[in-house]
Amino acid sequence: MAVSVVILTYSRDAIVQDVLRDLAEKIADRDDCEILLVDNNADDVDRGAWLAPFRFARWIRMGGNVGVIARNAGMSAAVGQIIGLLDDDVFIQTVDFPDILMRLFQADPKLGALTIRKVLADTNETRRDLIPHSRKDVDLTRPFDTFRFVGGFAAFSRAAYARVGGFSPEFFYGSEETELSFRLVNDGWKISYSPEIVATELEHPSGRGSVKAVQTMRLRNRYIIAWMHMPFPQILLNYLFFTPYIAFYARGQIDVPAAITDFIRWLRRSDRPRRTPLDAAAVAYIRGCGGATWR
Repeated sequence: MAVSVVILTYSRDAIVQDVLRDLAEKIADRDDCEILLVDNNADDVDRGAWLAPFRFARWIRMGGNVGVIARNAGMSAAVGQIIGLLDDDVFIQTVDFPDILMRLFQADPKLGALTIRKVLADTNETRRDLIPHSRKDVDLTRPFDTFRFVGGFAAFSRAAYARVGGFSPEFFYGSEETELSFRLVNDGWKISYSPEIVATELEHPSGRGSVKAVQTMRLRNRYIIAWMHMPFPQILLNYLFFTPYIAFYARGQIDVPAAITDFIRWLRRSDRPRRTPLDAAAVAYIRGCGGATWR
């Protein structure tokens, strides 16, 4: 099997069925692709029946909403050499995306993850926070190496996943991609952006918290990620400057004191993960990509 596509779904039945129908038009008859539907719903609906059009497909029930780490169950069960993660409200526009994935990963054995061009359904544009780089003026019409991937649709080599593992259980939702990106880079893998594959995201609110709750959780998670992976002195710069930076761009939609309080509560846990700062090679790679390690 060449390509596995893992879709995590929760409380979006109507939309995910549309996503599956759209995906079936592209890969249902292929013998080198499989679909894994990871189900975070707690009910008894037979969502496995929705996979009937696909030649190779599996339904994985989690028994309840365990958050984004449910993707790990799909990644572990996948048999493809390339594992794609597709959100349940994202539509891949590029018909031959499996062939593009195979070509790009085969061309570079050190490619650990591929992030693609994602646009919003209402504007057909890529919003600032969806640009997979700390520089927001990068040319999204051209491929480039980067040090982070964004959600919606991203693909990973099986070898990279086997080395670094999946998403951290420290994060129920929000910024989990950044943490995994740091582990990939710290293990010597490349992350690349390709505009050849384009996907449209609905950003449907069903099954999600309020905008303020989500943004606050993301900020709390960013504090944790900085503590886990940022070297000194970049970690100090992050704590000094990232809060006003993000508060400006998400003004009125974030509770900074709540995020800080929750981070301090996490920091006091005796079972929290130990710090594994980016090493010199990883920092050099990020700088070589034109990135900043403090945010």
